[in-house]
Amino acid sequence: MVLQSRAIHSEEKASRRADIVAAAGRLLTRDPENFASVAQVAEEAGLAKGTVYLYFKTKEEMLMALHTEHAMAMFDGMDAVLSLPPGQVTPELITDGFVAFVRANPLFLHTAAICHSSLGRNIDPQLLFEHQKTIAMRLHRSGNLLLQRFPSFAARGPMAGMDFLHHAFSYAIGTWQLCDPQHAHNCSASPEHLDVPPEMAVFVRDVYADLRTGLLALWYGMAGNLPKA
Repeated sequence: MVLQSRAIHSEEKASRRADIVAAAGRLLTRDPENFASVAQVAEEAGLAKGTVYLYFKTKEEMLMALHTEHAMAMFDGMDAVLSLPPGQVTPELITDGFVAFVRANPLFLHTAAICHSSLGRNIDPQLLFEHQKTIAMRLHRSGNLLLQRFPSFAARGPMAGMDFLHHAFSYAIGTWQLCDPQHAHNCSASPEHLDVPPEMAVFVRDVYADLRTGLLALWYGMAGNLPKA
């Protein structure tokens, strides 16, 4: 293994941090049930363990950074759809975009489920605050875009957009967790193709189909018959 030299300039530091988060993501993809140690991430990134500690004190901090990165990408995609010209934005378009993002980035809901059950453990309080502040700002932004695009949401009050997003993310995380953990990245496979007893097949579901069905039901349940925005 060839170790990289220490970054000096701010651009190099940002790039080095991104390399560490990417390495953590690769390791988690290979073994979803066990988040790698700092030493393992350092080896994957081609860095000395001490260098990784300059950016992250614990593996939980790396996990939170990985989740934040995926969450920002998800919000960017959602806001791009919500910013399309009037008449093009529909609940189906937004929901299908979200499901496509989850399918392409399975670590998003996987890390979300882990983070929401372990945030605060071995994480610097200031880092945790910054993470929560960043998520809150994006929830405000996307929630306001929802109100602008769908007036029937606005009729429920100024917080209706964010309320919907909270419910939607809660449903998405819960649906992901209900998959058989052994097949968390392959929940769209049919039960007969998985090594599970027949009586347990009921727990092996198409997570992507469940996400779409449930999120659309939430849309129309909270906002009624939505016209095209």
